[in-house]
Amino acid sequence: MQKTGIGKYVIVLLLFLSTVGSTYAQKFSPSSYIAEHKEIAQQLMVETGVPASVILAVAIHESAYGNSRIAQHLNNHFGIKGKNNSRAIRSAYKGYSSVKESYLDFISFLKRRKSTTNLFETSDQADYQRWVGGIARSGYSTTKTWSSKVLATINRYNLDEFDHQQASKGTLAKAAVQEKQEDLLLSAMEKDDSSISFRSSQSHVVVKGETLSSVAKRYDTSIESLKRRNNLQSSKLSIGQRLLL
Repeated sequence: MQKTGIGKYVIVLLLFLSTVGSTYAQKFSPSSYIAEHKEIAQQLMVETGVPASVILAVAIHESAYGNSRIAQHLNNHFGIKGKNNSRAIRSAYKGYSSVKESYLDFISFLKRRKSTTNLFETSDQADYQRWVGGIARSGYSTTKTWSSKVLATINRYNLDEFDHQQASKGTLAKAAVQEKQEDLLLSAMEKDDSSISFRSSQSHVVVKGETLSSVAKRYDTSIESLKRRNNLQSSKLSIGQRLLL
């Protein structure tokens, strides 16, 4: 009787450990991953023009929606290779201090590669197919079916809905920011602060469609002043670029 009791205890313990292990291994489901990371994807879309659907789909594909070993131990959700200081696993993939940092580096990765940087100038944030095709042609993955799998992920979970939802919200947010900046400028002028000293502490993040000329006009300054303040050699701007005013 005693052995039978111990046997049952061992079986229960093994089942418990198995359940805990499965829970750890499957931290996210597709729906829970999307719910947790859609906001950072939409924020990056507004700031840089990369569709939120593309950001989410690549992350889901490369990290098994957050359940891969490099996602769990290195916060790497995009399969970008590089150095890491992990003692938990040995890997050629890059380590990050947070998942958000991994998302930010994905955008930076696309910007710093010559084969994808042109996408920021030629592709609309609603044209996710063009973005996926361009990233695939750049050699982001050596797997021939990579682009079709990423596109299938977008279609399966209707991720393109986030592209259109945030577009309208982003317009409202941009208008709110502009109104706040104008209120601050008016307040500064009423206190007889110089507009130059006020602008020196401000910055502007470039959005799609803006030029150096339109930014200069918006803040009542000159193109040459913006070039000089930001050490620009040309008038070309990049989406997401921060300008000192």
